[in-house]
Amino acid sequence: MTDRGDIRARDVERARPIEQNPTAPPVIAAPSLPAMERVGEVKTVLRNPLLPLMGAGSSQPIRGVGQMDPVPVKTPPVKEAPAKPQEPRAAPSPLAGDGYVRIEVHFDKGQLSVVGVKRVPGPLALPSALIRGYVYEVILDDQQIGLGSLPDVGVQRAFANRDVEGPQGKHHFAKLSTFNFFVRVPAGYVVRANMPRLQVMLQNVEDAPDRLTSLAPLGRQPGVKTSEVGRLAGIQLEQLSPTVRPELERILDENK
Repeated sequence: MTDRGDIRARDVERARPIEQNPTAPPVIAAPSLPAMERVGEVKTVLRNPLLPLMGAGSSQPIRGVGQMDPVPVKTPPVKEAPAKPQEPRAAPSPLAGDGYVRIEVHFDKGQLSVVGVKRVPGPLALPSALIRGYVYEVILDDQQIGLGSLPDVGVQRAFANRDVEGPQGKHHFAKLSTFNFFVRVPAGYVVRANMPRLQVMLQNVEDAPDRLTSLAPLGRQPGVKTSEVGRLAGIQLEQLSPTVRPELERILDENK
């Protein structure tokens, strides 16, 4: 066999045709190499006599390690469902002092009003820190009984739009003059005698310490700088809407 090192790429490229012709003879890229042997006269292929030839008989199934057993012809009978299926356990009714009341408050140009109430089971803890921005505060007899941050409340976000030119096409914020937010009050404080004395305030926190250490109103806590945005001085049942008052009346009756 001719040494392949004698074949130069420059000679091979030079021997190729310069145009495409469907009737042209086959291109011989390396004429110095021996031609392929005719069918039935191949003698240079080394065969492994231990391997079966292709198409010689059907393939034998080989079982691997850790494979599943074959699926049985007859499947086991399916167990019938019980006559009375399992029923969901009824949730216990909330007891007086258990859980908290979520009050939905509507803000409209500095005025606050109650637009929804709902009793929620589960614990409620006052946060130990606040973030800058809007917060709600609930005061009863000069003591803080409810507090929470309201991130992104009263703000409308506009994302960048490359099809709009000028400042309107960039990412910007706009303050809303009307919006809703939620206030959470421990259910034990939601009794008829406390309704006229509850003070619900919306405040804007400009600065606050890393940790609050008092239950006094925010305006009297050291290191807290706030400005009042709106205040609801007491919840008067006769001023509630016909859809809100029955629900609050039911909660008040449960807390007797």
